[in-house]
Amino acid sequence: MLNWKKNIEKYTNEKLVTLYISIFSITESVINPVPVEVILIPSVIKFREKFVKFAFIAAIMSTLGALVGYLLGFYLEEYMIRHFIDLSEFGEVYGSYGSLIILIGAITPFPFKLVTIASGIFKINVLYLIVYSFIGRYFRYQIITAMTFVVGPKMIDIFNKIDKSKKVISKVLIILLFALIFTLLYLFF
Repeated sequence: MLNWKKNIEKYTNEKLVTLYISIFSITESVINPVPVEVILIPSVIKFREKFVKFAFIAAIMSTLGALVGYLLGFYLEEYMIRHFIDLSEFGEVYGSYGSLIILIGAITPFPFKLVTIASGIFKINVLYLIVYSFIGRYFRYQIITAMTFVVGPKMIDIFNKIDKSKKVISKVLIILLFALIFTLLYLFF
């Protein structure tokens, strides 16, 4: 059985955590399907006092990743439309509400990479992309890290209690299984 606390301790120090957050944040805005929260939450649990710093780093790096996604959409527009999907019918809507779409995409669990690439395809003002991506991402990550800061220690206690309960329950189930096997052997042989 994996001991999650030992794994967190083993593979994390503050410099590596910052690197992990940076890599995940940049790639999540372009290609990575794994959300940054997978790294942010354990990082804040380990380095509680760094929760604002981690949210800020994630927001900056996610915004840089948004620029990469924007450039992909901007320069590969024809290829993407020809090979994947024709988005021309959404151009007018995106032109009118692009800033709002970017902000909503940055805050919600909607795949942000779609928003960044679409922003490039529809040639949204890159300044809007930078500003609204940063605002939305920082808001999202700060909420997550602040909640982890507050609730994290309580969750560790709950996990420890569950872990202890699982050990007791598994021992009881093993004893019951052996009792059942011996009873069946006694009855049929």
